[in-house]
Formats: sequence, structure tokens, C-alpha cells
Amino acid sequence: MRLIDRYFLKQTFQPFVFFTLILTFVIWLAQSLRVIDLIVNNGQSASILIDFAVPLLPQVMSIVLPVAALAAVIFTLNRALADSEMVVVYATGQGRLSAIRAVIIFGVLVSLILTVVVIILMPIGQQVLRDRTAEVRADIAAGLIQDGRFIHPGAGLTVYIREQNGPEDMRGLLVHDARDPDEAVTMHARRGVLTDTPQGPRLVMFDGMAQRHDNATGGLNLLQFDKLTYDLSAFGIDPENRVRKPSEYFFWELLQPGEELSERQRGRYISEAHEQLTTPLYGLAVVLAASAVMLGGHFSRRGYFWRIVAAALVGIGLRVSGIVLQNIVKSNPDIWFIMYGPPFLGTVVAFWLLSRGRFRESAPPPDDFSDEALA
Repeated sequence: MRLIDRYFLKQTFQPFVFFTLILTFVIWLAQSLRVIDLIVNNGQSASILIDFAVPLLPQVMSIVLPVAALAAVIFTLNRALADSEMVVVYATGQGRLSAIRAVIIFGVLVSLILTVVVIILMPIGQQVLRDRTAEVRADIAAGLIQDGRFIHPGAGLTVYIREQNGPEDMRGLLVHDARDPDEAVTMHARRGVLTDTPQGPRLVMFDGMAQRHDNATGGLNLLQFDKLTYDLSAFGIDPENRVRKPSEYFFWELLQPGEELSERQRGRYISEAHEQLTTPLYGLAVVLAASAVMLGGHFSRRGYFWRIVAAALVGIGLRVSGIVLQNIVKSNPDIWFIMYGPPFLGTVVAFWLLSRGRFRESAPPPDDFSDEALA
């Protein structure tokens, strides 16, 4: 590798690492807020946060890496232009494509990293994350045993526990079952026990009273009991039998979704498969597109603000167009090939623009300011 290539590669990787760390932290934190809400609402301890945060990383990285690569290339080329480093490179007789060979190598490396993250790590992370989420939601004990709070394990069911010392010792229970408005019942008990049986979880209440309003007579029916067992299995979730989402499959599984699926479901599987295949292509596409914009036009001593804005818009526009096309493919999976359009066209057009010679010199001064006019 040439010395100039090593220099530009180093200059590009340094801001790339910086932008990756910053963006990963911000997006990871935003995604983790939903996880925190799930943990709090289901009565789980904060110690399991790491179980959710780590599987989120591949998905976050798939978003961050193209953006960080785009920002790093714009930053590096803007500094090279402002410090006249590109002028020195061009003075050696190199064209634009040869001058940014290190940037092209950088784009290929980003694409390779995205390939590992999106095609291998992200489906594994999504599956682990959703398995853990299903386990938390299925843990009725952790959700119910929260003293001093009104808990809603399911639609129409409200549970309140005054104080508790674990599932074997709960005091001051209130259970209001209004799943059927015509048969709503409210149960009070001095103490209760939550047990797990082969048929599902059961709440056993002792020394209490059940109240039911009779809609026909308008009266209130009361029933005192020494022991009453309430079935909670209808509110449980079986983590083993949950329906997997397309993002949990590898692309080779998604390409053959099965004939029993509807057209809409088939579109979701096909679009997700090609999304996994096209995402790594954007690593090189956004880098080349930004380079073509930054190195196009004349040399300027006034800076390159508008060129930076244009490069950022072009790079982001490429990625956004891919997301839009993915949504179109969900409705019509037979046109999956259009998802390859933005990264392929972006790469080809950028290569063509970069191969059209060297950086153009400043525009000649107007005729009014020519030497003859000044004379």
C-alpha cells in the first residue's frame, strides 16, 4: 500500500471510530429506553438490563456504520481540501479516483463489517432479544408481586397487593376481573399464594370475599370463602410457542418463506431477506457518493459548506430510498430487485464521476478583470 494511501486511511478511520462510538451510544440509549420500560412494567430487576442491551447492539450498528462512514469521509475530504492536501496529491499527476484509493478501501472495509453485523449477528441478536422479552412477559410472578401498585396482567384484569414477601406470602389482595362486563367480579383476600402448576399459574387466596353485581336485579351478590383458586393461565405467554418475526431469520431462510403465508407476510419475509443483502452495499455506496460530491467542482478558498451539505444529503438520500423501496417490496415481493437500485446506481455513478479526471482548477476570472482590462 502506498504511503499516501496509508495516510488517508488513517485519517478516515480516526473520525469513523469517533462517530461510531458517539452515534452508537446515542441510538443504543434511545433503544434501551423501551427495554427499561418493559423491565419496570413487568417487575424485573435492573440487573437483567444487560441481557437486553447486548442483543440490541447489532441492530444499532447496522444503522450507525453507514452514517458514521459517511460523516468520516466528508470530514476527512473537507480537511484535505481545506489544507490543500488534495492539491498536492493532484500535483503528482494523479486523478481523483487514484487519489482517494484509500477512501475506496475504507468503504470496502465498512461493507465487510456490515456484512458480518447484518447477515450473521443481527438475526442472532434479534432472536435472543425476543426470546428474553417473551420470558419476561411470561413471568407472571414478577409482574404481579409488586406491593402498593395496581397491576394489569391482561385486558380486563386488575390486581393489587398491599404488601408482599415473595410469591408465598402476599397480604391484602384485590382482584377485579372485568373481562366480561356482564359477569364482572371483585375479590378481596387477607393473604394469597402464587403457585405454578402443570396447567399454568394459579393465584390461591385465603380468607376473603367475592362480590358480583347482578345486572338483572341490581343487587350485589357476596360470597365469603376460606380458600379460592384463581386461574391465571389465560394471561401467560408461552415463550416456546411464540411467533418469530422476519428479522430473527437469516436471509437464506427468508428467501423461502413457505406457501402457507399470505401475500403480505410473504412480502415481509422477502423484503427482510433482501434488506439484509443490500445493507452492506451501502457501506461503499455512501462513501463513494460523498467523495464524488466533495471532489466535484472548483477549488475554493471560501470553504466547502454547501458541498458538505450536498454530500450528506446524497448519502442519507441513498439510504432512505432503500428503506422506502423495502416498504414497497413488502406489498409486492415480486419486484424485490428494485431494492438493489440505490446502492448499485450510487456506486456506479460515483465511480463514473470520480474517473473523469482530476480536481478542476478555479474558474477563470471574468473578462472585465483580465490583464488587458486592468491595463
